[in-house]
Amino acid sequence: MTVAGPPETLETQDHWLDSVGTSEQRTRHPVIALIQESFGQPIQAVQKTVSFLSTSPGLMTAMSAIIAVAILAAGWSMSSSSNDRQVALQELLNNTEPMSYSAHNLYTSLSVADTMATTGFAQAEEESSRSRARYNDAIQKATLAATETAAGVSDVNTRELALIAQIQQQLPVYTGLVEVARTNNRSGNPVGAAYLAEASALMREQILPAAGELFSLTTQAVTDQQDRFTKPQWIPLSGLVAALVLLGAGQYWLTLRTNRRFNKGFVYATAFMLIALLWVSMANWATWHAGRKGFEEASAPLGSLANSRIVAQQARTEETLALIRRQDLESWNNSFNGSMHRIESALDSYSALPIASSEANQQSTEVARGAVEKWKDHHSQLAELQRVGNYDEAMEVALGPSDDAFSEFDSSMASLISDARSGLRSYIMDALVATRLVSSAVLTLSWLAVIAVALGIRPRLQEYL
Repeated sequence: MTVAGPPETLETQDHWLDSVGTSEQRTRHPVIALIQESFGQPIQAVQKTVSFLSTSPGLMTAMSAIIAVAILAAGWSMSSSSNDRQVALQELLNNTEPMSYSAHNLYTSLSVADTMATTGFAQAEEESSRSRARYNDAIQKATLAATETAAGVSDVNTRELALIAQIQQQLPVYTGLVEVARTNNRSGNPVGAAYLAEASALMREQILPAAGELFSLTTQAVTDQQDRFTKPQWIPLSGLVAALVLLGAGQYWLTLRTNRRFNKGFVYATAFMLIALLWVSMANWATWHAGRKGFEEASAPLGSLANSRIVAQQARTEETLALIRRQDLESWNNSFNGSMHRIESALDSYSALPIASSEANQQSTEVARGAVEKWKDHHSQLAELQRVGNYDEAMEVALGPSDDAFSEFDSSMASLISDARSGLRSYIMDALVATRLVSSAVLTLSWLAVIAVALGIRPRLQEYL
C-alpha cells in the first residue's frame, strides 16, 4: 500500500529559509521613496524632541536654554550699544568739537581782522606795528581755521563746506580792498576811506554772516551729538531687566518642580546680571549727568560768550569806521547801546552759572564788566567831541582810552571762552570715561551668568537619570 505524501500546499517547517519571490514584491513610487528617505529621520527626531520636552528634564532643559539665550542677547545688545557710544563720544571729542572750535576761531579771527584793519587805517601813517601784526595774525589764523574746519567735514555736499568755500573765495577780495585802502591812505587820497568801507561792508555783510552760520551749525552738531550719545540706553537696559525677570521666573518654576527653595547656579546668575545692570545704570547716569552739565555749564555759555565777543568787535569796527568817515555817532547810538545791552545780558547769564564761580572766571567777568562801562563812557565822550567838530581829539580818544577798554574787554572774553571750551571737553571726557569697560564687563558677566545657569540645572537633570 502506497502512503500518500503531504499535500504540496502545506508549509514545511523550514519554509522560512526559502527566498522571497519577486513576483509578490511591490515596488514603491520613486517620489514616495525620496520623501521617506529625506524626511523620515528628521520627523522622527522632531517627534523624539517633542516627546523629550514634554518630560520634566526636557522642560528644565528648554527653560535653561531660553534663559541662556535671553541673557546672551541682552548682554550682547548692551555691549554693542556701549561700544558704539564710546566710539561716538571719541568722535565727538576728537573731531566734532575741534571742528566747532575751529569754526569759532574762524569767526572771531575774521572779526578781529576787520577791527584791526579799521584801527590801523585810523592811525594813518602812524599805524602801529602792533595793529599791523594783529591784523596779519588774524588773517593767518582765519585761513588756518577755515582749512581745519573743512578737514572735519565728512560730506562734501554739506552746508558747512559751502560756507567755508564762500569764505575762502571772499577773503582774498577783502584783504585786497584793505591793502588798496591803506595804500591810498598813506598817499593822502580820500578814496582810501571808501575802499576801507567797502572792505568792511564785505566782511560784515557777507563773510562774517557766513562764518557765523558755520559756527552755529558746528556748535549745534556738538550739542546734538552730546545730547544723543549721553541719553540713557533704554532698550539695552530693558533687555537686562527682561533677562533678570526670566531668571526669577525660572527659579520660581524650579522651586515648584523640585521642592527646593534655591538653585545656587541661578542665584549666582542673578547676582551676575544684577551687577551688570547696576554697572550699566551707574554708567548711564554718569554719562547723562556729564552731558547735561556739559550743555548747561559749558556748551551754551561758550556760544553766548563767542557771540558777545563778535558783537563787541563789530561795534568797535563800526565806531572807528564812523569816525573815519566823519559820520554822526549820535545817530548810531541806538545800535551801540543795543550791542552793549546784549553783552551785559550775556555776562549776567554767565555769572549765574557754576562755571563762573572760579576765582579766575570771576575776575575775568568783573574785568569785562568794567571794560564795558569804560567803553560806554568813552563812546559818549566821542559822540560829544564829534558833535562839536573836534575830530582830532575824538580820534585820539578812539585810538587811546576807548581802544584800551575794548582790548581789555576782548582779552577777558577770550579767557572766559577758553575756560568754557575746556569745561566742555572735560564733560565730554567724563562721559567717555563712564563708558569705558562697560562693553567688556557686561559681556563677561553675561557669559558667567550663562555658565552659572548651566551648572545650576545640571544636578537637577542628573536626578532624573
